[in-house]
Amino acid sequence: MEIRENKMRIGILGGGQLAMMMIQMSEKHNIDFIVVDPSDNPPASKYVQCIKSDYNDKGSLDLLITECDVVTIDFENVPSEALKYLENKVSVYPGSYAVEICQDRLKEKNIFNGCNIPTTEFRTVNSISDLSLAIEILGNDSILKSRRLGYDGKNQITINKYSAEEAWRLSGETESILEKKVDFKTEVSIIGVCPKSSETIFYPLVENFHRDGILNLSIAPYENPKLQKLAESYHNKITKELNYTGVLVIEFFLDKSGNLIANEMAPRVHNSGHWTNEGANISQFEAHIMAIADINIKNISVNGNSAMLNIISKMPKNINKSNNTYKVYDYGKSERLNRKLGHITITNDDKKDLIENVNKISKSFF
Repeated sequence: MEIRENKMRIGILGGGQLAMMMIQMSEKHNIDFIVVDPSDNPPASKYVQCIKSDYNDKGSLDLLITECDVVTIDFENVPSEALKYLENKVSVYPGSYAVEICQDRLKEKNIFNGCNIPTTEFRTVNSISDLSLAIEILGNDSILKSRRLGYDGKNQITINKYSAEEAWRLSGETESILEKKVDFKTEVSIIGVCPKSSETIFYPLVENFHRDGILNLSIAPYENPKLQKLAESYHNKITKELNYTGVLVIEFFLDKSGNLIANEMAPRVHNSGHWTNEGANISQFEAHIMAIADINIKNISVNGNSAMLNIISKMPKNINKSNNTYKVYDYGKSERLNRKLGHITITNDDKKDLIENVNKISKSFF
């Protein structure tokens, strides 16, 4: 490893598009990065050399301990044991406790409830008898979700389509929770940046639209001062409980009575914050790096209205990557069903014009 000459060096476990954009958006801060990822040529390898290694490989972890000032993650399913090993010798943000909570839907729900943050009704399911009883209590209008590895609609089974026996078999008979469906008006997320030595800074609420369980479109800001204040208060409760540093995102259902119902959270930069690359003076990616590196963030401001469209499964062949209406991010991934390949950001001072542009782009490319 080359000599750094007093430059800060940050290690990232995971070399996906989130790591790529953390590196890309932080160039002006003169920080070196080391990325560890088990795959060949992950997106972050466009910008830095990546070490191909399992996340729990002791040699790679020892290298991060020796060479890095701080270590972070680009997705929440990094083994918490690896983070525990690291944080005995080097600063790790977010810490293993926060990541461990966010890896498990039951632990996540319990911490929401412990902080008096509303969630939908749910029951723990460890067996077919648990599931049958849970369905009796919550009804068929409910969703069986694995406690782990359930992002982007994966490992989720809608009960009204199956019997209890069928649903349990389809789940792989794995530890799960059964959630009562929320009759919601829309979905929103709050993105907060927790610096090491100052109060949390918030982006405005983001409105999110999903397709087949995967985020399709985000629009910001979702202007509602009362809900903004409430979401921020919930976020502050969670990050205090987790002793959190860095970006943390909480996703909510907004029910038809105007209540925020916590769905899940992510201990990292998040898909619903990609609009910040063009839509804010400091992107969520730069803000996360600044927070964990203890670089002062004076303020975060937004530039009008912004939207983000995910590019999923196939990269449009006729997309114009050089134009004044939108910006295209291509992650350089091979095409695969339901895989996030890139995204498009659109900004406009006028929200009506923004939505018109989003609709035009959607019709042209998707």
